[in-house]
Amino acid sequence: MGDRIFSSWGGQVVDSRQGTAKGADDVPVPRSLPSGTPLLGLMGWDGLAVWDGRANPIDMARAYAEGLVRYSCGQCVPCRVGSKVIHDALARVCDGRGEPGDVATVERLAERLRNQAMCDLGRSCGKAFSDFVTHFRTELDEAIEKKAKVPRGEYRLKVTAPCKSACPAHLDIPTYVELIKKGRFEDSLEVIRQDNCLPGTVGRVCVRPCEFNCRRQNVDGPVQIKYLKRFVADYELDRNRPPRLPKPTPDKEKVAIVGAGPAGLSCAYYLAQLGYDVTVFEALPEPGGMAAVGIPDYRLPRWILRREADLIADLGVTVRYNTEVGRDVTWDDLVKGGFKAVFLAVGARLGTGLRAPGEEDAKEGFMRGADFLRDVALGKPVFVGKRLVVVGGGNVAIDCVRTGLRVGYEKVTLVYRRTEAEMPADKVEIADAKAEGIEFLFLHNPTRLVLDENGKVKGVELIKMELGEPDESGRRRPVPIEGSEFVLETDAVIPAIGQAIDLGFLPEDAPVKADRRNQIQVEGLNKLAAVVDGVGVFSAGDCVTGPLTLIAGKEAAFQIDRFLREERTEPLEEWVMNEYVAQLKPYDPAEDVGVPATTEPAHIHHVPVEERIRDFREAEIGFTHEEAIADASRCLRCYRLLLVAPEPAA
Repeated sequence: MGDRIFSSWGGQVVDSRQGTAKGADDVPVPRSLPSGTPLLGLMGWDGLAVWDGRANPIDMARAYAEGLVRYSCGQCVPCRVGSKVIHDALARVCDGRGEPGDVATVERLAERLRNQAMCDLGRSCGKAFSDFVTHFRTELDEAIEKKAKVPRGEYRLKVTAPCKSACPAHLDIPTYVELIKKGRFEDSLEVIRQDNCLPGTVGRVCVRPCEFNCRRQNVDGPVQIKYLKRFVADYELDRNRPPRLPKPTPDKEKVAIVGAGPAGLSCAYYLAQLGYDVTVFEALPEPGGMAAVGIPDYRLPRWILRREADLIADLGVTVRYNTEVGRDVTWDDLVKGGFKAVFLAVGARLGTGLRAPGEEDAKEGFMRGADFLRDVALGKPVFVGKRLVVVGGGNVAIDCVRTGLRVGYEKVTLVYRRTEAEMPADKVEIADAKAEGIEFLFLHNPTRLVLDENGKVKGVELIKMELGEPDESGRRRPVPIEGSEFVLETDAVIPAIGQAIDLGFLPEDAPVKADRRNQIQVEGLNKLAAVVDGVGVFSAGDCVTGPLTLIAGKEAAFQIDRFLREERTEPLEEWVMNEYVAQLKPYDPAEDVGVPATTEPAHIHHVPVEERIRDFREAEIGFTHEEAIADASRCLRCYRLLLVAPEPAA
């Protein structure tokens, strides 16, 4: 076909045939996969693109139609029947048996898909087919007239959705939501557990990137994906139903996991199902890591975590609690003790300070956020006065102020150097804190601690701030207002401005490398940190990325499996495609979805404020059956299909 540069992606047409494209850089999509594999072209929900003559758009469209036939749910005629007719017409053209009417058929059914399909899989594929016929009609007519066969290419297909792409575990969210809509709650939970072994935990404390990428929020508010996950997990608990989990027999190599936090538990869950003999070493007396001792019980009851960890242990995983690597177990025990792979999932368990004068001299009333939450969770004594100041704007800061109220402080103030709009904390958590009477002091920052002669905190000096130009985070930089300092009286100060990673268990000669943030360095999607005498050392989670989400470990499990089976650590195709889809940004916050606003999201219930602030009982109450089904019914099933044409291997 000759060299050609074409793209209709995003509604902007660039075409070398029309002189509107001069080079591949004019195409607004990445030209290679995250693994480095070059692409010849693609076809997807927002059009198609070709930047190499070896990609034939007619065969791409045929393969795309084949994918739609495979993945269509079959619930509506335009998609169930139309996709098959489109595929058959394009297959005839590619086989040299096409007729002039085939082009009109594809064009007509593409528009029907676009306008009449019940879900967005059919509608978005309809757009891709419409773009194809509009811009490649001449090539279609020529192929039909000459009865020329079109050679078949090699392609990779990926089904995604904006919510699914945004989820760190890439859960099949539309499917599990659809099952809730149909009242099939246990089936929904089974789908969730394919990609997430902690549904009750994540259903309570996930930061829900899926909901911020839900197309329904462009209409009348996002589907309550997090709480729907919690609902089906609680349904199983409330009815004491046995979980639908396999009972694998360990028949493969031994693997060691350091840390029984969410990343470690997730890795163990998948390795056990693959048949590996897994041992988890955990310094704490219980599972969950920072999820257990860094998230208060009023948000995440620890019995939920314990129960989900017990289910993983039931798969044959051995968990050794109160066992600290570096003290009770040495590095050599891991890499020379018969384990064939080691997964490091130590989390970010250390609190960080203010780096302000007075901090080093404070003997009473100064506590770091992560340390304060851990001590409370483990029942250790913490200092309690009348007034508490917490510094920070994230979820840990909100956890600290709400915990401070529950342990006995009468007045609790949160100090944040930006405005509420810039706070990274979950808006729901902020609202709950306000409802409980927490005072918020925005555009202020501490400059020093005020201590008495015995080193007891008496106050904190604050300086007023104003917002300047945006910094590297994209938020406006807080700038001190000279001469605006004043002292706020308080009995205690807790900085909650970050967490640090403790890699003290690693000997100096360990080949595992860390960056300046003390985060373990790994080979990208491979998750490989080092190989020690044939033992693969892998890592993921907070100790690699810094404190982010609760979901990690699954990808590492499958990389460990590949390492042990194939003695290689090339990126898994599924995760490569997930990364590429994310680069294409399947969610458009400015999109007019074309659906009328008819319902509001279901609202979670709360224990009354005057009751819940007295103790650490769970503050939120899950959905009823009716509420869950109603909210699940709001899902637009925004599936998308992507086809890419990788460059053939040499």
